[in-house]
Amino acid sequence: MEAVSTQERHVRWLDRGVVSRADVGGKGASLSQLAALGAPVPPAFALTTDAYRAFAAAHGVPARATDVDDNDLTALRARMLAAPVPGDVAAMIAEGHGTLRARAAREVALAVRSSATAEDSAEFSFAGLHDTILDVRTPAALDAAIKRCWASLWSDRAVAYRRTGGLATDEAAIAVVIQQLVHSDVSFIVFTRDPVGNCPGHLVIDASWGLGEAVVSGLVVPDHIIVGPEDEIAEYTVGDKQVMVIPGASPGDGAREVAVPRVLRTAPALSEARVREIAALARSLSLRLGYDADLEGGIQDGRLYLFQARPITTLGASL
Repeated sequence: MEAVSTQERHVRWLDRGVVSRADVGGKGASLSQLAALGAPVPPAFALTTDAYRAFAAAHGVPARATDVDDNDLTALRARMLAAPVPGDVAAMIAEGHGTLRARAAREVALAVRSSATAEDSAEFSFAGLHDTILDVRTPAALDAAIKRCWASLWSDRAVAYRRTGGLATDEAAIAVVIQQLVHSDVSFIVFTRDPVGNCPGHLVIDASWGLGEAVVSGLVVPDHIIVGPEDEIAEYTVGDKQVMVIPGASPGDGAREVAVPRVLRTAPALSEARVREIAALARSLSLRLGYDADLEGGIQDGRLYLFQARPITTLGASL
């Protein structure tokens, strides 16, 4: 068997073939699938679960939820945030960051997303339990964001979720997806099957202004669009979109919430043509992925991008 290089153990590029969930977690694996299918995904690499294990071993981080008391979780996270990244892992992070900057041919802002091995699977979603940090622009900020993602594996909610889901005795590991940030004018989530109404052939899109964090975190009432079997708009409910998340004005600011201009608050975020484009792409990808999908994406300067895909986990209860 051919030996795996140190770089491959710690870093995997997500547009160079499909990568396993065990190596790059749910988000990373789905991004590599999307890229392999030719979907419009921004450049990204994943810091692998082996990179996390190297950090955890260096600093005595427990392996299982059963190995730590709830009362010790806060101190554990603080210790992880203060600990240095092992030298070989840090070197791979710096190299990956440099490659992203070279590919962008300019200063690059990053989205740094946690990607746990059980996350975004058909059985477990872990939605909102692990950290995402947007608009990361400096090496120091990237180092801090990665450690935040690693430490979020040991948040009170994440540990409780693993215990409730029967994963308490499983070895816990987490990857980190480091992706070029798209400065979205509009962000959307599309469900290729209606997770609430369960209308055959219909899909659902939620959309709002700015970065997707406003939609994902429930900061805004987004536009809610139901799309029929022929990609026609069956219903378009315009949300009162009062806030949006945008990149900071300068490095170090981070993403921030601002008020949406009054004239845009109740204006549709998506045109009919754009709805049809998103619907057609989502249906095609869902078919090739082999599951009913929840896809997150954005539009910058008229170009559509996808940031992640996962199975819709609520369908089983509604059928």
